[in-house]
Amino acid sequence: MKKQPYFLNLLLAGTVFAALLVMMLIRVWNPAGVLPGLDIPNLVLLSLVVLVAEHYLAPKATRDYGSIAILSFLTFALLPLMAGFACVHTFWKIGLAGSVVFSLLTFLYTSMVSRIASGEKAPAAPIVSALGLYLAFQGFAGIFL
Repeated sequence: MKKQPYFLNLLLAGTVFAALLVMMLIRVWNPAGVLPGLDIPNLVLLSLVVLVAEHYLAPKATRDYGSIAILSFLTFALLPLMAGFACVHTFWKIGLAGSVVFSLLTFLYTSMVSRIASGEKAPAAPIVSALGLYLAFQGFAGIFL
C-alpha cells in the first residue's frame, strides 16, 4: 500500500458518503429531528476520522497535496449537493471550506504522526494526536467564528 496516492481521497469520499447516508436515513425516519450542520467542527471531525483510519490501513502511503485539495473540494462540494444538504448557490462554499480544512489537517496530522513515530510502543498515539488537533480546531473556531 505504499504507492497509493488516492487511497486517502477514496476513504474521504466513502466516509462522507456514509455520513450523508446516515443523515438522509435520519431525515426519512424522523423528519422533525435536528440534524448536524455542515460546519467547520463537523468537517474537522470527518477529516480526522479519515486521517486516523488511513494511518492504520495504509501506514506508509504517499501524499500528493495538490490532488488531495482538488479531490476533497469535489467530495465536499458534490456529495452534499447530490444528497440534498446543500443548495446550488452554496455548494462551492462547503466544498472550499472542506478542501481547506482537509488539506490543512492532512498536512498537520501527517507532520505530527511522522514526528511521533512510536511504532508498536504507543499504538494510540495517532488517535491522541487527532484528538489534540480536534480540540485545537474547536478553540480556533470558538475564537474566530
